Amino acid sequence: MYALSVLASLLAVVSASPAPMPDGTIGVPQPTIGPCTDSIKPHAHIVATPDTTLVAGLQLTYDTATSGRATLTTSGYYTLWDFSNGGVAVKPDCGSPAPWLNIDPVATEYRPLYWNKTQITTNWSASYGNDLVAKETKQYNTTSTFIACKRTSVVKSAPWYLFLLTPTTVPLTSAPSLRGFDTTTCVKTRLTVELPTYPTTP
Repeated sequence: MYALSVLASLLAVVSASPAPMPDGTIGVPQPTIGPCTDSIKPHAHIVATPDTTLVAGLQLTYDTATSGRATLTTSGYYTLWDFSNGGVAVKPDCGSPAPWLNIDPVATEYRPLYWNKTQITTNWSASYGNDLVAKETKQYNTTSTFIACKRTSVVKSAPWYLFLLTPTTVPLTSAPSLRGFDTTTCVKTRLTVELPTYPTTP
């Protein structure tokens, strides 16, 4: 009777042990993934420079009224950035990169910048503390010069719309991509990725 009791105890211990994995090792619990820490990582603006330009200090963002056109305002993206694969993307805290900053592939001069969920432009060169550069393609040479323009007949507080400036003999007033814009307002600028800082809470 005692022998049967001991055997039953041994069988209970064996049945409670973790089952061996296919490679013969004992299965171990998987670690729990902790909360996302993106919100405490350094963030940055992309701003218009140099100080001498009329739009200096304005920040890169988008205009919901014009299907995501890239604009400069006083309250732009302050975020993590994704510069992988020749792109520039806003990286929401704890989320996938979205949207991506693209150069209009159709325009042949004064190329509009716009945001899209899909990465189309893959020739950006960008890093924290440096200017945003569009590297050479078959259509244009490397450039870090943009123009910012206001729409025709808009209030002073309206945003500035951004275009990549590439060599052209077409005057501003004759460019199809600038129809609807007041070309007398257009100014040259660069876009500089600020050195990142830590977000502060109110």
